[in-house]
Parts: sequence; C-alpha cells; structure tokens
Amino acid sequence: MRAAVTAMVLATVLAGCATIQYLPPEQMVVEKVVEAPNVPKAQIFEKSKVWFARTFRQSMSGWWEPNSSRTVIQYENRDKGLLIANGAIMYPLEHSTDAYKVGWEVRFTLEEEVRDGKARVTFSHLTMYIPTAFCGTVYPTSTGSYEKKLEAEEFGLVKPVFLGLADQLGAYLVAPDKGWQGGDGQ
Repeated sequence: MRAAVTAMVLATVLAGCATIQYLPPEQMVVEKVVEAPNVPKAQIFEKSKVWFARTFRQSMSGWWEPNSSRTVIQYENRDKGLLIANGAIMYPLEHSTDAYKVGWEVRFTLEEEVRDGKARVTFSHLTMYIPTAFCGTVYPTSTGSYEKKLEAEEFGLVKPVFLGLADQLGAYLVAPDKGWQGGDGQ
C-alpha cells in the first residue's frame, strides 16, 4: 500500500513538472513596426534615444546589482539607423495568479531599426530575473538572485506589455516636441 501511495505522489509531482513549456528563443521575440509619418530618420533616432532613457533602466532591482546604473543604450549607429538597448520591466502580475513573483522582472534586449517615417522595434533575449529578496525579506537559505528562461505562459503575459511599449514609442515619435520656454513659461 505504501509503495502505491508513493508511486501516486511521485507521478503527480512529475506530471506537474511536465506541464511547464518553454518556447525556442526564436519564438520568444516581440516585433512591431511603428509608423511616424513625415518624421525624418534623424529625428526618430534622437527621440528614440530620449524615450529609451526615460522609459527603461538596466534593472528594476537596481539596488541589487552594481551595474544597474549603466545606460540602457548599449549600441548606436546613426548612419545605419540602429539602436540597441538592454532593459528590464517588472513581471506583469495583474493578469496572473503568480503572486509569489512579486519583484521579479523580465530582462530583454531592445533593437530599433530606424527609417524615414517608421521604426521596427524588436524585443528579444527575454529572461526572467528572480531576486533573492521577496517583499523586502532576504531568505538565508535561498540560492541567490538568478535568471531563467521564460516559460511559454510567462511569455504570453509579457508579450502584450512589449507591444504596448512599442505603441508608446510610436506615440512619442509623432508627438510635438515640448521645448523649454524659459523664464515665466511664456
């Protein structure tokens, strides 16, 4: 009887682990072309750099890692119209039952190819960052902070966030510049 119960428990545990699905890296890419009619390439390039810097940080948990204060922009080539940045977003929990993932973040590479009137935005190299501390509590028996591949379900939750970020960039690119007025604002 004991052997039967043990076998059932083991089968249940193994079946639970088998439900985790991972996608190949080439399928964990979010790409979108944003239109910016009548906006020249040079202006899209410069506005994108500003938007990247205002929108992303190297890591959301910056107090955990000494390199988090680095710029998100890792490469820029104005002639080719190419920007590459590394950044992080908090894992979206509003549509998830994964409350234990509070404080987790999704790290990514953002590549933007700029042309006159449009830009192709690609989010790739997505990984989940799991911090040592949860809700301000450090667990002494934990293995420390680490990164892992996103599961298919997690990718399904973050994909709309990345598409929304691309839409925000598109809106920023076509918005009129608000220059500093100086003095009393007149």
